[in-house]
Formats: sequence, structure tokens, C-alpha cells
Amino acid sequence: MSEISPSHAVIDLNAYAWNLQVVRQRIPEDCGIMAVVKANAYGHGILPIAQRAVKEGVAMLGVATVDEAVTLRQAGMRTPILVLVQPSEEALGAAVEHGLRVMISTVAAAERLGNIAHKVNKVAPVHCKVDSGMGRQGFDVDEAVRDLLYLRRVSNIDIEGVATHFPTADIPKDPYTLNQIKTFKQVLRQLDKQGVPYELAHAANSAAIINYEESFFSMVRPGLMTYGVWPTATPTEPPQVKPVLRWETRVVMVKDLEPGSSVGYGRTYTTSDRMRAALLPVGYADGYKHSLSNRADVLIRGKRCPVRGSVCMDQVVVDVTHVDGVVPGDVATLIGTDGTETITVEELASHAQSIPYDILAGIGPRVHREYIE
Repeated sequence: MSEISPSHAVIDLNAYAWNLQVVRQRIPEDCGIMAVVKANAYGHGILPIAQRAVKEGVAMLGVATVDEAVTLRQAGMRTPILVLVQPSEEALGAAVEHGLRVMISTVAAAERLGNIAHKVNKVAPVHCKVDSGMGRQGFDVDEAVRDLLYLRRVSNIDIEGVATHFPTADIPKDPYTLNQIKTFKQVLRQLDKQGVPYELAHAANSAAIINYEESFFSMVRPGLMTYGVWPTATPTEPPQVKPVLRWETRVVMVKDLEPGSSVGYGRTYTTSDRMRAALLPVGYADGYKHSLSNRADVLIRGKRCPVRGSVCMDQVVVDVTHVDGVVPGDVATLIGTDGTETITVEELASHAQSIPYDILAGIGPRVHREYIE
């Protein structure tokens, strides 16, 4: 652990590589993998994770913003990168300059991108998003074929890929998802019939990789499962992925509170008996959610220690009355295993009434990242 950082996350790059292999084993040999590394690789650190993904042979990297992609390019990464969210007009120039693929959802964006590429004598590869039922970005499913036919005539644009996305692929045999797959296949058949050239079709996120092999097409886009979180709430099989991240801090103070003492802002917890309290230098500014107040546990000396009172911006109080010998400097595990006890990302998400993505992506920059293999 860093001597000066109040908490740190240990990221196991070998576990990440293992999880990519789990994906590889589930898909056809000729199906590519786009490693999704957006949002600072779901809080794990975009550059080390992207570098390991490339080492493991992924076909492409997926980010959310041009800025994220430029960070990778400036670090010397030449692997194809797809910007998954249609960029603002102001960011399109940088996308062309750095040779990025761009997910587009409108004819206007494609035309603007083509104009920019024409001025610098480049061709901009695009992936066209089809809204098959997500209700976010994407060409309207009924107009997608017409619009992509038009895009064939836009100069300096190359339709490299066609994609869609699923909102409920975590539900096995979900009629809505099955209909999306059917609809997307119909769009692809019409594009083939009309002679619209494209190289890649992709739709499957982590949940679809588990539940819908008919959605694999020519590339898949795993995110959550590569970070060690099984993407379905009710697994139909034993999870095969390994946790990638462990989050720790250290006890900085231990004190006794008398019966009737209140703890933290709002006085949301009052001791009923004498309580031994440990102070941890971590809070919602680090990504340890305020909604975990009076709900979550941490692990100290292999024992579960409940959070007492409100999670503050920089501090958390936990009850260590039942743990012998707790002293300043003891490790407190926020996510991970200590002895026979484990706190998972899924558990924290449940206590926070949120989702695992929110917990991982919310781990802030004050948390020092340490990489092991």
C-alpha cells in the first residue's frame, strides 16, 4: 500500500487476462473481442488494463469518449479503438487526427466526420449503431437501411461496422432480447441485399455472451465480466471469472464510545452499549458510497465490522467491539477477502441499492492503484 495514499486498489492483471480467456472460450474462433475499457477501465486504470488486453490479443478497444482514446494513443497504443458514444462535433477532429473508429447514430454526424477527414486527406472508419430497442443512441431500426445506403455516398467515410445493444440480456430467454437479435439480423440481411459493405457486426455485451450465443456475430464487447463480476443476477452456471480488484485502507484511530453516543453527520446511529470504534480514512470522495451508511461491512482481522453512522466525504466509522486487538495500521478490506470472509462488488452494490458498474467506476483518483501479476 502507498505510504501516503489513504487507500489503495490492488488490480490483478493475470485475473483480468483469465477473464478474457473465459470470454474467448465461449465464442467462435473467428469471433473477435473488443475489450471495453471505458470509464478508466471500470475504475481499474485504463492504460494498464488496455495494455494487458492488447497483449492477450483482443481485436479492438472500446472507450466512451475521444479523450479516453487519445490517452491511449498518447501512450503509444496503435490497436484499433472504437469510441462507443457518438462524440460532440468539437471532438470529431481529434477522432480523425488520432485514427479512431467512431460509433455514429446520425447522418449529420457522418457527414461532418467525412468533411473533416476530407480536409486532411484521410478516411474515417465508422460503426453505425442501430437502435433495436435500447432507446438511446442509434439509427431508427426502420430507417437504418435507408440511412446506411446514403452513407455509402459520403466521401471519406468507411462503414467498418454495424452494431446494436441490449438492455436486458442479463435475463435468460428474454423475449425482448430475442426480438432485438431477430430485428438486428433482419437489418444485416437487408444491408447485404442492398450491397452496403461492412466488415464487422457486433452486439453482445457481457450478459449476452453468457445468455445469447446467437448474438455473437463477428465481434463481442465484454466489459463487466472481464473485471471479475458475473453479469447475470441469477447465474445459470457457476461463475468462471476471477475478481480483478481488491480495495483496502488502514485503520488510523481507535476509540471507545460510551452508550448513547451518536456517530457522524445527522446522528443516524446511536450506540446502545459501549462501542469500540475504528476510523477509516476513506469516504464518498473516494467512491465509497454515502448510501452505504449503516448498511455495509468492512473486514478487519478476518471479521466483518459494520459501518456505523453516515459515510462522510473522507471518513468512515466502523464497529470493532467484537474484534480483539484492533490498532491503528490494521488493514481494512472494503472489497476482497480476509480470512474466510469476502466482500464482493455485488454485495456493496446491493447495500448501496445500486449496480456493480457504479461501485467499480466510482472508485476515485485518490485511491492509489497497484498492479500485480
